[in-house]
Amino acid sequence: MNNKDSYRAIDRFYVPEWLTDQIQVANFNLVDHMKWLLKQDSRFNEVFNVERKEIEQLQHNPSSLRNLLRAPFLMVEPTLQSVEDWRCFVDNTATTVAVDVLRHKTPPLDSLTAYAVNQQNSVFVSLITQVLNMSVMSAPLLGISTDVAKYLLSVPTHKLSVALGRMKELPLFRWRFNSPTFWWEFRGSTLSDEMIAHQIMLTSPSRIGDLPYTAQWGELRLGRMKNEAFASAMMFYGLRASTATNLFGLNQHQMRTRYQEIHGKSSPMGNTATSLTWFVETHVHRLHATVYTWLYRSATAMGANPAEALLATNDVYDRLFGGNRLINPDRGWNLIRSMAADARLTVAPCRTCSTHYVVSNNDAKIEMHSRFTCPACSQQLGAKKRAARRSTGDI
Repeated sequence: MNNKDSYRAIDRFYVPEWLTDQIQVANFNLVDHMKWLLKQDSRFNEVFNVERKEIEQLQHNPSSLRNLLRAPFLMVEPTLQSVEDWRCFVDNTATTVAVDVLRHKTPPLDSLTAYAVNQQNSVFVSLITQVLNMSVMSAPLLGISTDVAKYLLSVPTHKLSVALGRMKELPLFRWRFNSPTFWWEFRGSTLSDEMIAHQIMLTSPSRIGDLPYTAQWGELRLGRMKNEAFASAMMFYGLRASTATNLFGLNQHQMRTRYQEIHGKSSPMGNTATSLTWFVETHVHRLHATVYTWLYRSATAMGANPAEALLATNDVYDRLFGGNRLINPDRGWNLIRSMAADARLTVAPCRTCSTHYVVSNNDAKIEMHSRFTCPACSQQLGAKKRAARRSTGDI
């Protein structure tokens, strides 16, 4: 970690590089494991929600795979989707219907296959435990609900190990991105960062509109040292020194000096962006605004206060888009604050895929919620579409 990166290194509110590396390694290993089992027995496609011919596409398009792997998100998700599914193994109670169905779908295993399944289950649960304890963004990163994330965090490590033994040869993970759109975009080399972000939200159990939401900054009592640490971390992601001064109640000269130390240049001057229409004026803007809001609300659902949630949001958002962010922290705070204060921007589900998106609800632009189609379902998020918008200066 270099001196500049050290400013953002606040535990649980950023994803460290070593954890990102572990997630990427796990993605490769778990996918190879599924591919091997599918080769052994095609009946595993009902367990993994993917066919062998589909998962083999991953090695044939390295550009799409690089985009997919850059974000610190698992490409698999747990086969146990509810708290009750996990609890029946932790507490050794009667199995749920979902667990019984999974057992029925799983083909008989010989000794070698059973050993491989148990080993990969152990690796998977170990990674889940690490991410849960390292990041307040664990739910979206792992593709689980906040209820499951909170429950697993509450289970002592030794009890989870015992539960793992009770699961025996039950496969605990499956392919995450199982929509036909994903494979169509992947094979066509049009899997843009925006489309990946959509697929991540689409496959997450937690929708924006169902997550708790707060942005009451004035009630925080963080203490001076924590305020300075958070302000420095936010300025690492590009927050203006003047905004940091106002949010954290710190000395303006000190914040400008700190910004200079971090970036080697002065903090930008002038008015900050306050337009709410900007967030929905193009399909790409809407996608970025939605991802930003979803990440923020996911963090608050895991108990983060507004300052912590904003910091964690900027970290994962920046990684998801490879540093090519459209929403800087100043604009992001305007989005979060405005959506908490009134309904000029709100959330509505896509009528095709049901993914929740940010929509306009003000005099400048009113969108009919019942007729809303998200940018992905209207085929506006591919790489070629984005390149065309860049050439015309729309973004």
